[in-house]
Amino acid sequence: MASLRLFLCFFLFTASSVNIVCSRSLQKDHIALFIFGDSVYDPGNNNYIDTTARANYYPYGETFFKYPTGRFSDGRLTSDFIAEYANLPLIPPYLQPGNHEFTAGVNFASAGAGALSETNQGFVIDLKTQLSYFKKVAKQLRQELGDAEAMAFLSKAVYLINVGSNDYVLPFTTNSTVFQYFSKQQYVGMVIGNLTETIKEIHKEGGRKFGFRNFGSMGCIPLLKALVPGNTTGSCFEQANELAKLHNAAFTKALEEMEIKLVQFKYSMHHLNIYLSELTKNPRRFGFKEVNKACCGSGPYRGISSCGGRRGVTEYELCSDPTQYFYFDSSHVSEKANRQIAQLIRSPQKYHTALFVFGDSLYDPGNNNYIDTLIKANYYPYGETFFKYPTGRFSDGRIIADFIAQFANLPLIPPYLQPGNHEFTYGVNFASAGAGALSETYQGFVIDLKTQLGYFKKVVKLMRKELGDAEATVIFSKAVYLINIGGNDYISFLTSNSTVFQSSSKQEYVAMVMGNLTETIEEIYKKGGRKFGFLNMGSLGCVPSMKALAPGNTTGSCFEQVNEIAKLHDAALPKALEELETKLVQVKYSMHYLNISYSKRRNNPEKYGFKEANMACCGSGPYRGMFSCGGRRGVTKYELCSDPNDYLFFDSDHLTEKANKQIAQLMWSGTPNITGPYNLKALFEV
Repeated sequence: MASLRLFLCFFLFTASSVNIVCSRSLQKDHIALFIFGDSVYDPGNNNYIDTTARANYYPYGETFFKYPTGRFSDGRLTSDFIAEYANLPLIPPYLQPGNHEFTAGVNFASAGAGALSETNQGFVIDLKTQLSYFKKVAKQLRQELGDAEAMAFLSKAVYLINVGSNDYVLPFTTNSTVFQYFSKQQYVGMVIGNLTETIKEIHKEGGRKFGFRNFGSMGCIPLLKALVPGNTTGSCFEQANELAKLHNAAFTKALEEMEIKLVQFKYSMHHLNIYLSELTKNPRRFGFKEVNKACCGSGPYRGISSCGGRRGVTEYELCSDPTQYFYFDSSHVSEKANRQIAQLIRSPQKYHTALFVFGDSLYDPGNNNYIDTLIKANYYPYGETFFKYPTGRFSDGRIIADFIAQFANLPLIPPYLQPGNHEFTYGVNFASAGAGALSETYQGFVIDLKTQLGYFKKVVKLMRKELGDAEATVIFSKAVYLINIGGNDYISFLTSNSTVFQSSSKQEYVAMVMGNLTETIEEIYKKGGRKFGFLNMGSLGCVPSMKALAPGNTTGSCFEQVNEIAKLHDAALPKALEELETKLVQVKYSMHYLNISYSKRRNNPEKYGFKEANMACCGSGPYRGMFSCGGRRGVTKYELCSDPNDYLFFDSDHLTEKANKQIAQLMWSGTPNITGPYNLKALFEV
């Protein structure tokens, strides 16, 4: 079967496979995610039952959440990334107190659970109980939505299931006599029987679309390697691997039979065993230094389940960098590994096209959170719409770079400075709010373009070292480089007591900005970059902060001094790019005419779904153009609109998520009159 690709998904049939093909409109056709299984998917249900099978203590959760959530990983699980790729929030544990909102789905998985009720009985939420919880949710949905709407909702949902490994591991880690009474084939048959019965029951409730992964080399996890007597060579526990192979064969057959018998039943299977086989052959290709030993634990291969010191063994070892390890503890993979598996589930491909991002607040996903500056958006109400918490993005939700990544089937591209971020094969984001092409712009408070370039060169060096020159060259030459810079260089002289134009003309100043920008492009080119995406400056003098500076402005007039210099920039940029295209072999670029996009939305906001295009949603003063959103920048009082979707601008200088999405769509697939000579979709496909 083909890959599980979860955005908002429908199934596409080919002669021999089923692909889940995805759309991106949560508002029109919402699809939920329901999750069943064991510790691979448990986001913390076991926190709420009487069991020792918990991960609600340090060092679990240290990488991403910064606190233990109950997930058996240093960060997120595969199911968390699948939810992210589907434009859904983190799917909450069913047992989490106060969790009665199921429109995005819910997670029933329980660490230690098996398909057999006898597996870790009394200490886990077994599969049968998980099914009963789902039936309660289905009943509640029918009561709240009505039978017809609930059935439509449940039939569109995707059901992610992973269970069985505990059934197979437990006999080897306890004094079980199960194989004295059952052959391995019979035992596997019981596990598959319970699993298929659960799938059929979900189908009766309305479920139609299912996602699975087979078992990899189960006997190769540190826990089972540690059971091999005198194991000094990293040998796997072959008895467990034998069971995994029997399971994979039997489950594939069972699914094929259900596909015939059950109406509209469709499924996707990720072949985890293939990924693990490739990983063990060449771990450096996947960015790992250690694939035999766990990051956290004790004993041989750190295979004793002692991580955190809460399970009988109080002393344990902990690695310094989980991103170098495939396994985080004796049985569970690291966040980095979970991300890779989720990416392969969603969109398997040998060579993807990476995205590297440079620029200012229009593209900054949170780099400024990690530097000493006041130019941050890590507080309410930033992030309120999509993430439900402030991420450092200057918007109510996602920014343009996030949508471009989504359209390219990439994960959200992380900030370069995010702790623990060492995975760059999908790209990385260097942008910094307030940054300029000139190092003097807000110097000391931002990551200027030259410094961003320096970070990129470090990434290049690291990837060449880890992947080898040949593979790294492929990644950098296929990658797209998204750059937006210059706006802060032009507005900073108006918002400070700058004397720049006493010594330089506006044309000379623009030339300095353009010189630094083109020099950066040439340096990226030397490192392998060939495909670039830009925005022109747009009507910079028409953002709320600039309107507020125009003396006596009661008519919504733009600040024409700023527009004048923006026009000079917009005239110089295409000329510079054309020269680079001629000068540099194989360079291709895309430029979106932001001035046209802005103008259309300011002049006719209703046509594009906006009610207000002059005033910001959040801020104070004329046009809410004072940069006071959140009350953290000197002015503590500010106004906040009730619905950012009605507004073009979220704060005094930055767009709403809705506006960001519209601009990103034009950059992605716009025609040459608005985005050219290539659009970004074409660049990603070249």
